[in-house]
Amino acid sequence: MARVTLIDVARHCGVSRATVSLVLNDSPLVAATTRDRVRQAMTELGYVYNRAAASLRTQHSDAIGVVLTNITNPYFAEFAAGLQDTLTSSGTVPLLAVSGEDRELQHRLMKSLVERNVDGIVLVPAHGTAPEDLPDLLGTPVVLLARRLDGMDVDYVGAQNRDGGYAAAEHLCTHGCRRISFIGGYSDASARDERVGGVEEFLNERGFTLDSDRSVVCEPARPQARDAAMGLLAEDPDVDGIVCFSDVVAFGVLDAIADMGRSVGSDVRVIGFDDVHEAGLNRPSLSSVAVPARETGRRAGQLVLERASGSTEPTVREEFATKLEPRETCGCPRPVLR
Repeated sequence: MARVTLIDVARHCGVSRATVSLVLNDSPLVAATTRDRVRQAMTELGYVYNRAAASLRTQHSDAIGVVLTNITNPYFAEFAAGLQDTLTSSGTVPLLAVSGEDRELQHRLMKSLVERNVDGIVLVPAHGTAPEDLPDLLGTPVVLLARRLDGMDVDYVGAQNRDGGYAAAEHLCTHGCRRISFIGGYSDASARDERVGGVEEFLNERGFTLDSDRSVVCEPARPQARDAAMGLLAEDPDVDGIVCFSDVVAFGVLDAIADMGRSVGSDVRVIGFDDVHEAGLNRPSLSSVAVPARETGRRAGQLVLERASGSTEPTVREEFATKLEPRETCGCPRPVLR
């Protein structure tokens, strides 16, 4: 079946194509009776607005590309939900793509989005990404989310990761931990650098150090985190506190502690990062540094819309405050769920 056009609607109503176009744009120049007749005709004929054609005319697609590394992790899903909150409320459509930490796939996805004339792109860079890995953006504004890219002067929205790492180490110390470790994250990830940096800062202030063998790099996934924790605790059984790169990593660490027959919250105290919904529901409940992912996603959406509208304000570097949520895995009581 051929697509219904504005000309078809105009003929059906006995008006000009220009009049139908004015109705589409909610122009006050069209009489109410004519406007109602045109809209009724669109319904009867099954007219669908051709946004691609409109994009060619206006050079705006009313679409924003969103390239995430992962959507199975609830942390990234919250980013996506926050972005969608902002974009859809402005009449903009998010076009979601997932790189899976694959830089080549990320390049192809971003190139495809630019070719589709998106008004902007929000990007969580894949592991190991450098600015030269990205395609020619042809002036398309980009906002980085959660991970920084050195050498790229674009807006960035993330969390106060260093403060969160500091708070986690400080809290473990109040429980008597004296041999604190850090597990998880890629070695070149900005978020890991910041989180482990906060732990190191606290320990250094207290005359302790975070030796390289107690700062364990691993893919931020549960099985890999379990293996990393098993290795750490086997080689250094005196480790009594672990700050984890993320809650997903923390769940793997809890698996390792249980598999080794040790007690979490007493033998080894654990704090995760991100405070995903499952953290509070887990048994034992997972202590975690809460990151306002949904709010961060909303702010990234605001920034990319502002840039798409032509904003030339100075580059934004915005970090949202983190908050420690103590629970059973650090030795605190299980909070009452409401």
